[in-house]
Amino acid sequence: MEIVNKLRLFIEGLERKDFFKYLIVVLVSIVLLTGGILFWHYKRIDSLRSTLEEVNDTREQMVLPILQRMNKVRLQRKQVNDILAKEEDFKIGAYLNKLLSSLNLTVVSTSPSTADLGNNYREVVRRVRLNDMDMKQLCEFLEKIEKNERVYAKDLEIIKSKKNPGTIEVNVTVATLERKLKAGI
Repeated sequence: MEIVNKLRLFIEGLERKDFFKYLIVVLVSIVLLTGGILFWHYKRIDSLRSTLEEVNDTREQMVLPILQRMNKVRLQRKQVNDILAKEEDFKIGAYLNKLLSSLNLTVVSTSPSTADLGNNYREVVRRVRLNDMDMKQLCEFLEKIEKNERVYAKDLEIIKSKKNPGTIEVNVTVATLERKLKAGI
């Protein structure tokens, strides 16, 4: 309270001209201080807005490939579902037997297996061993598999035959996808 009394006495002791000078100095100081604070505030906001725009641009650049990949996966999943819907009773064993007999090839051994892929799909795999083949027969066999969109060659091993010169022994893994609910070998 003593400071306020001293200030009041100081102001009362001033002449009118000196009073207005001090008043103008105080008002100009307040305006400059307020202006400086507002300038700093808006400059900081502009800096933060620029940083935010840069972060958003970077995020969009990172997200765009992910979205494109997601759309590609959706399209591929739709294509797979369409292929699976065409032949719901497809059996890879029967298909391979029919294919091998049409090409006059004999199977030395076959081993079936399945693998759960998740996403409502199961991969049904047949590992087939063929002996005494020539390259023409192998190419025809692989071409027939390639033309059927339902099956695919997953692994291929070609060995020069030790028993019959000029022939090869082939181990091929042929697979197909089935829905989990309809899966069966």
